[in-house]
Amino acid sequence: MKWTAFLIAFLLMTGSATGQLLKLHSKDSLNGLPKKEFYTTAWVKMNAFYDFQGIPNESSMHLPSIPTEREGIAPDPQFHADLNQTRVIFATAFQTRRLGEIMSYIETDFFGNGGGGLRLRHAYARFMNFRIGQTWSGFTDEESWPNITDFDGPSTGAWVRSAQIAYFIRPTENQDIMVSIEQPLADFSRYLVIDSLIRPARQSIPDFVAHYEVRWPKGHFQIGGVYRDIEYKNAQTQEVKHLSGWGFNLSGTQSLFNRDKFTWQFALGEAIARYLVSFGGGGWDAVPNSQGDLLAVPVWGGYFGYQLFWWQSKNQELEKSVLSSTFVYGYVNLQNPLAVPSSTLLTGHYASANVYYNIVGPLNFALEGIYGFRTDEFESTGDNFRLAFVMEYNF
Repeated sequence: MKWTAFLIAFLLMTGSATGQLLKLHSKDSLNGLPKKEFYTTAWVKMNAFYDFQGIPNESSMHLPSIPTEREGIAPDPQFHADLNQTRVIFATAFQTRRLGEIMSYIETDFFGNGGGGLRLRHAYARFMNFRIGQTWSGFTDEESWPNITDFDGPSTGAWVRSAQIAYFIRPTENQDIMVSIEQPLADFSRYLVIDSLIRPARQSIPDFVAHYEVRWPKGHFQIGGVYRDIEYKNAQTQEVKHLSGWGFNLSGTQSLFNRDKFTWQFALGEAIARYLVSFGGGGWDAVPNSQGDLLAVPVWGGYFGYQLFWWQSKNQELEKSVLSSTFVYGYVNLQNPLAVPSSTLLTGHYASANVYYNIVGPLNFALEGIYGFRTDEFESTGDNFRLAFVMEYNF
C-alpha cells in the first residue's frame, strides 16, 4: 500500500472526514516516488456536555465512575467544555533501496498534565512488514469503532494503545495476519487491601498478541487474541509468582442498504480488563484470595452499533452535506472468582444515540445522549445520563 493511501485511510478511521494534508517532498526520487515526503494535518474538536449525576470523567461515560446506592444523596450535575481532544498529526515517507519505503507517524492530543498539555497517542515507524512504536494494540480493531462522540468509544469496547513490535503477513490481498509483543501492564491493585501478602512485581514477560482480519467490499471481520503472564510477589518470601491471562476479541463491520453501517465487537477472557476501555488502570485484572495468591478475573462483553444515514444533499452544485445517526448498545460482565460477596464484581450497560451533521467536508456537529447503568460487587446499582455536544473541524 502506498503511504498516501495508508495515511488517508488511517485518518478516516480516527475520525477525520476529509484529511486535507499539507504535503512537502524532496526533488530527488527513488523507486518512482519522491525520496522524502512530509505530511501534516490537524483535527480541532470541541467537546461539551451536561452530566446529570456529575461523574468525574470529563471525556466519556466511564461505567466504573457511576456511583451506586444514591438513595438520599442529591445528584451533583455538571456542565463541562474543553478542546483536549484536538489532535495534531505528522507523518513521513522515506524511500530506500535496502528496506523499501519507511513510514513514520506521530499523533498527539491535549490530555496531558490533567488536560491542556500535549499527550502522545501514536508514534511508530513502519518498514517492510514491521511496525515498531506505540499505536493501537493488535487486540484492538479500530475499524469497528462506531461513529459516536464519546471519546473512549463504547465503554464496553476493547480499545488500548501500547508500545509494541509487530509483524504483518498478507496471505492474500483481502487478508492480514499480525503478531506482536507488547508492553505488559499488570493491573490488579484494586483489592490488595484485603491481602497484605501480595505485592506488585516488575513485569519481565511481554504480552503476546495476534489477530487475523479478512475484508470484503462492504465489510470486514477480525479475530484477535492475547496471552499474558502477570507477575507479583509474596511479601514474606519475596517469591515471584505468575498468573496467566488470555483473551479473544471478535469484531467486524458491514455496510447495509448502500450507506448504513453495522459495527460490532465481542470480547472474553481472563485477566484482560486492562484491554477494556473503561477498566484499564482500575485494578480489575485479578483479585487476591486472602492466601497470598491472585485469581484472574473472568470478563466478557461487547457492543453493537448501527449508523443510519437520514439524508445526503444531491445538488451537484453545492458542497455535499450528510445527516446521520448512530445507535449503540453495550454490555460488560466482570465475574468474581471468589464469588463473595456476589458472583460478579461489576456488570454494566451502555447505550447512546446521536444526530451527526456533516455540514461540509471538514466541518461536523453532533448532539448525543449517553446512558450508563452498573451494579457493583455488593449488587448495588447506579445509573447516569449525559447529553453531549461536539464540533469537529478536520484540516
